Amino acid sequence: MLVFAFDRDWTVDVNPHPRQDAVPLEWVRHLAHETPHAVYAIGNQTLAEEAAIPGVVDIVGRHRDEWDEWIGEKQPTGRYERFPLRRERLALIADLHPDAVDYIVVDDLDLNDVDGWEHYHAWEFVPAVKQGQIHPDLPWARDLEADGGLPTSAGIMPADASSLSSFLDEHADAVGFEITYLDDGVERTRLCHTVSMDAVALERPSAAPALQCTPLAPGDDQFTVPVDKIELLSVVFPLPSLYTAGGDTPAEEAVGLRRLANTQPEEVRISSLLTLLDRDDGDIRQDENALRALRQVAKVRPADCTPAIPILQTLLDDGDHPARADMLATLRTIGDTDPGAIAPLADDLVPCLDSNIVSIRREATRCVATIAAEYPDDVVDAVPTLTTIIEDEADALPYAVYALSRITREYPDAVKPAADSLGDVILDDSLSDTIRLNATAGLGRVVGEYPSIAVDIVDDVATLLSAEDRQLRNNAIALIGDVAIIHSDVVEPYTEEISELLTVDDTYTRVNASGALSRVAEDFPDSVANVTPTFIELLSDDDPRVRENACWALGYLAAQDATSTLKDRAHGDENADVRTRASWALDQING
Repeated sequence: MLVFAFDRDWTVDVNPHPRQDAVPLEWVRHLAHETPHAVYAIGNQTLAEEAAIPGVVDIVGRHRDEWDEWIGEKQPTGRYERFPLRRERLALIADLHPDAVDYIVVDDLDLNDVDGWEHYHAWEFVPAVKQGQIHPDLPWARDLEADGGLPTSAGIMPADASSLSSFLDEHADAVGFEITYLDDGVERTRLCHTVSMDAVALERPSAAPALQCTPLAPGDDQFTVPVDKIELLSVVFPLPSLYTAGGDTPAEEAVGLRRLANTQPEEVRISSLLTLLDRDDGDIRQDENALRALRQVAKVRPADCTPAIPILQTLLDDGDHPARADMLATLRTIGDTDPGAIAPLADDLVPCLDSNIVSIRREATRCVATIAAEYPDDVVDAVPTLTTIIEDEADALPYAVYALSRITREYPDAVKPAADSLGDVILDDSLSDTIRLNATAGLGRVVGEYPSIAVDIVDDVATLLSAEDRQLRNNAIALIGDVAIIHSDVVEPYTEEISELLTVDDTYTRVNASGALSRVAEDFPDSVANVTPTFIELLSDDDPRVRENACWALGYLAAQDATSTLKDRAHGDENADVRTRASWALDQING
């Protein structure tokens, strides 16, 4: 059961607001006498007689013990000693119906502050009832449809430009609108793709506020409606077929499909887009709309867009096509799901890396990075251009770094010329940890093959040994450890910083730190000697790589104190490499 409380003046049509809709008196009567809901008159008590519903005296009368508190004696004038205020009346009504589903007050006064009650002005209540928002079973509730539109979810009879603007802000993500308005005295209803406050009217205070409307039918022109001529504006969900129903030409069909893709991409037929793109009429604008529609569809249905790849490849060959960024974005989205689908296009994609247009360069780089993740051999020739993107600090830098990092997994030698650029990325603390992480991973693989190329940046990379990002720290110590293979003298000054990482609660950090110090210990045993007790403890580490590195270090250090534990490892360790290296360390100590 619902509880309704109605004011009379400027609320019910017996005394309506001069410029707004009012609640029909018949609605109030019907609610009171033909439904199970409770209905009360809380304003001008004439409504109690007009609608034959309980008024304030009746409400207080049902609180027998509180009559004197709220009403008192009737005076000679016909008035009572006192009368509860509007908000007090609502509280008394609510007490009578503690189990009601909802409490609704319709009043020209703002009563939104009354706890438990939902307030409507009459001009808000009427459309809410019609749209089924109050209760779907009320006889006046209907599904709003216009030109085949689906039921509305919200609506407004705007009192002024401010209320209309607020409504539009609240429903900025609406997929469509239905507008009913007066045009030279004739009521018209149109289905619109978008509506917005008219910019000219907003910039000129003297101009009457108006609504700019873009019809859903692609062949119709935009139109403007003065706010005071709008009878009802509703949010609707148009049927997919309506987006192209008014399209008499391929160009108009492309506009409709683009609009449909922006709102309901799952409803777009890929074949319709491909047919448009396969035409030879040279209509670039038509292609743009079709390609932008395809881009939106690919975001939610990438696999379904795979048949578009051949056409996209053909269009990419036209280096001047204005929608190349959309083509590349579509290919990248398809590739995110299936890199192999776009890998054969590598030769078509790499030239786009040189584009002066930011969006094209960025999307092309993302495509190359997607391919590099699974098929680095297909994009290894892109290394010079990817390096240039990093050097230019271009918008596509994150994707260029990622692509190079992936290529180094199989072709570290090919990325060697990019080593300095990757080093610059590592040292740039204005970049995100993820970007720097990819750079350290990529450069680390190159340094693993060519340790000397990172000698000049060891001092800077060492600052990352205290990085909060665990992976960034791990990659940094791994890179430094690779440098130490040949240039332990460059790493030796950081023995103390590295030794602090030997006991951290992270396996890879311990592996990399113990490996780096074992190489330093070979050439500078005195610098590492104070870490001997820690290396002895590491002989019991859970990870065999850490135990093996500890054996290397203790052998180079000729650590007599480690003899007993090393013997245990040489004879009883479960890992063959650890047993071999422990035996070697014992030979070094005893030798």
